Amino acid sequence: MSPLVEKRMHHSFEPERQRETKSIQERVFKGGITKGEKLIYSMAMMALVFVLYLILSNYATMYSLNHEMQQTETEITQQESINGGLSLQVKELSDPERILHIAQNDLGMELNDNSVKVIHGND
Repeated sequence: MSPLVEKRMHHSFEPERQRETKSIQERVFKGGITKGEKLIYSMAMMALVFVLYLILSNYATMYSLNHEMQQTETEITQQESINGGLSLQVKELSDPERILHIAQNDLGMELNDNSVKVIHGND
């Protein structure tokens, strides 16, 4: 027999095997960001925004407290000036010659040296 006939007969007796192809899916990195990375980035951004908020709020608080402190110092300086002026007025008004002059001229009092008692404190 010829080789072609043998080949046909051989084929006719044996069933031809079908080739099974397994499809293997390979993950190919396309260069995108995965869900886990997105989650990590979003959490990092939220943490960064929170830290920046804390820093800015602290600076705002420090600024307002500094402003209040400067206003208070200005008020203290003004009050010290007023107190100094008032203590000078007290010294002027408590001058013994002025008191004697008002007592004699305005109130009609007279100074009697016999009834005056002088007490000196132990300073």
